[in-house]
Amino acid sequence: MERGKSRAGLEDVARRAGVGLATVDRVLNERGSVSAPTERRVIEAARALGLRRVLPVPHAPQVRIEVMLAQSPTPFLRRLSQAMAQVAATLDRSVVVLRTSIDMSDPASVAPRIAACRADGIIIYCEEHPANVAAIAASTAAGRPVICVVTDVPDAPRAAYVGIDHAKAGRTAAFFAARLARPPDAALILSTSIGFRAHKQRIDGFREAMALHAPGAVVAPVMATADDPGRAYHQLTRALRQTAGTVAVYNTGGGNTGVADAIRDAGRRSDVLFVGHELTEESAALLRDGSMAVAIDQAPELQARRSIDLMLHRLGVTPAEPVASEIAFTLHTAENC
Repeated sequence: MERGKSRAGLEDVARRAGVGLATVDRVLNERGSVSAPTERRVIEAARALGLRRVLPVPHAPQVRIEVMLAQSPTPFLRRLSQAMAQVAATLDRSVVVLRTSIDMSDPASVAPRIAACRADGIIIYCEEHPANVAAIAASTAAGRPVICVVTDVPDAPRAAYVGIDHAKAGRTAAFFAARLARPPDAALILSTSIGFRAHKQRIDGFREAMALHAPGAVVAPVMATADDPGRAYHQLTRALRQTAGTVAVYNTGGGNTGVADAIRDAGRRSDVLFVGHELTEESAALLRDGSMAVAIDQAPELQARRSIDLMLHRLGVTPAEPVASEIAFTLHTAENC
């Protein structure tokens, strides 16, 4: 009678795990010849069904994830890198998260680094460059999944994109620029590089919403700053000299201190409204002293956790699929920074 009950219990486990009875027997009696993901599935099914026996500890082979980020001094990328390290510290010892800084001033230097990776999966922040698209495709074909974080490379067969909707962020910036004061006569845009899809989407979204909320405003050509505060200062100073009336300034990238200094030194704080990105110590200070009206933050800490969770699921380490990969951005002003 007990033997019959035991067999019935094993059959329940087999049905729940989607495997044969022989596989359940091999796993529970630790006879081997079963893949790690199947082994975990059987043990979890047995645990869920309350099987009355001592269950083996699932085999945990080492998994290596390489996080490739831009070699940049910007506060945002420092936050993202630190967040990746903090998430890695919470994981089992069998999961190793490697962080690599890449000089992305030359987009062609990124693709060889992707090709040289020997980790099990890659989480990457990179430009939407043809060489990068090809490298991501080759990595995927080799069984090494790639997840894009912060900015997407949708033409590549990446496993997922984890980040905010940048077009919505740009539209939100335009909404505030048009509504917080009287409609602006002109709008000035500063950006890192439109090679990064995120910045292109922010710019496009800003232009579209300015046409809707402030149709009379003249939107000037984008000024490229490469996230350098000095470069942002000089370019915006020159642009403000040439732009009369009320002005909306939108910075899609870093260098916010240079933007604020240019507005201050031009004596234009009363007729210039500045909207930027990321809540950092620098931008919080600018919000508090009134230099910046709104900061749109993309929650790099949540992006780090979500991208690593998705990669662990993709690699078969965790059974439950994480929540959706889109991250909600948050808005900060002097009142909540």
